[in-house]
Amino acid sequence: MKKKKKLKYIMLGVTGILLLLTVLIVFTNSYLLLLGPLECGTEIDNNYGDVILVLGGGLRKGPEIGFSTEERLLLAVELFHQKKRMILISDGSLYPRSPAIKKMTGFLVRKGIEPQYIRLEGKSQTTLDNLINSQEIIREMKSKKVIVCTSPYHQKRARVILDYLKLDNFKIVRMKNSEIYNAGSIKQRLRNLRLILREYMAILKFKIFGK
Repeated sequence: MKKKKKLKYIMLGVTGILLLLTVLIVFTNSYLLLLGPLECGTEIDNNYGDVILVLGGGLRKGPEIGFSTEERLLLAVELFHQKKRMILISDGSLYPRSPAIKKMTGFLVRKGIEPQYIRLEGKSQTTLDNLINSQEIIREMKSKKVIVCTSPYHQKRARVILDYLKLDNFKIVRMKNSEIYNAGSIKQRLRNLRLILREYMAILKFKIFGK
């Protein structure tokens, strides 16, 4: 009986902790405590780099540009206006006649980017694909210093893969404005938490299986 009673108290304690964590996540931005280890972007000198590589974050229903894709494109626009560089978008949704091509290109053009500065890579399905396929295009362009634009929660995985591929000339830029920092609703907080947890699992998977 004592063992059963003790087990009952343990279960109640665990349940209470889980409920408390759920409340904190749903009603506060405490999930940001998990974000820190995933951020590894750095400040970029205005004159650094000759290519801006944007790692696509998919589409929303519609199809509209996804939140992650949009913030990465905005960062690329900011960098472009500091210094004109080629912008290379790597995203698996950029297949021939894909509406994403028009959406993403149009987005950049409306932000003041001339079409001749935009290139697309649309074969990639994973971050590993993004970096391998983009590397081939960047070699053709004879570019030497690459700035990588990706969301804060995705930076660590990109860095792990860059190190794996020994791409020392690829530098991840810090992103100051991201959806991950600004959650005004329960739905957004849960989405942000899911994005962060997914990254931890993806990094673990890559380190175990290499893909």
